[in-house]
Amino acid sequence: MALIAAGVAAGMFVVLYFLITVAFPTVPFDPIFGVSVFFIILFLPYGYFDNIEMKMVYDAERRVPDFLRDLAEYTTFGMPISAAIVRASSGEYGSLTGEIRRVASMISWGISVEEALKDFGKSIGSDNVIRAGKIIVKAAESGSNISDVMTMVSDFYSQMHLLRNSRFAEMKNYTMVMMISYGVFLFVMITLDIDFLPKIGVGGFSLGTGSATSSIAGVKEAFNMGLVVQGAGTGIISGVLRDGRVSSGIMLAGIMLTVSLVILELIGGL
Repeated sequence: MALIAAGVAAGMFVVLYFLITVAFPTVPFDPIFGVSVFFIILFLPYGYFDNIEMKMVYDAERRVPDFLRDLAEYTTFGMPISAAIVRASSGEYGSLTGEIRRVASMISWGISVEEALKDFGKSIGSDNVIRAGKIIVKAAESGSNISDVMTMVSDFYSQMHLLRNSRFAEMKNYTMVMMISYGVFLFVMITLDIDFLPKIGVGGFSLGTGSATSSIAGVKEAFNMGLVVQGAGTGIISGVLRDGRVSSGIMLAGIMLTVSLVILELIGGL
């Protein structure tokens, strides 16, 4: 869904761009503005759907310990693992509920536990959920005390979930620092655009053999490009710091690009 949304948005932008250039050929086109709008249209829908997908994945992983704990409770007094899964399917496990009920339905149709759990978690796209299904299969095949195994694995998944939440909380502080640094950078760029560069232009500043006006325009373009790159980079790096995925910061990168573009338009930087 994220890739489809990004592709459709990018395609619409390309079509709209060519329509505008054909209908209004005399209107000047600012490359920074065009590139920024393109990436905003590309990033926002992709980041939005990726964010929804990852919330479902994290919710499913958070429910794995509850599911394993229920299996341990049901198998404590000798209930077969197949019957325990069917009984557990009547519970509510958030995003994991659909997978559990699919497996329970297959078991009810006479399919073995091993075969029913073969693709457990693949539709969710989480390695942790897939690993939990494999552990259940191995525990059922071993014929050992399944209840103890499920309890131990449930505790492990709970600790892993707590560690991840702790890491997310720590990374939020780093993200906040990056946002503050971007705000400072934005303030400096606005000050240069509004006050510093115009005064230099009045003084006749020139780079090389060009005129003062063209030199100042070139400096402003470089500063504006730096502002756009800084906004996109802040969002992307925040995603990498949070969970190691570049795509996790795509939506924030789109928001930061939008903020940069709006501010540049308001101060007349573009």
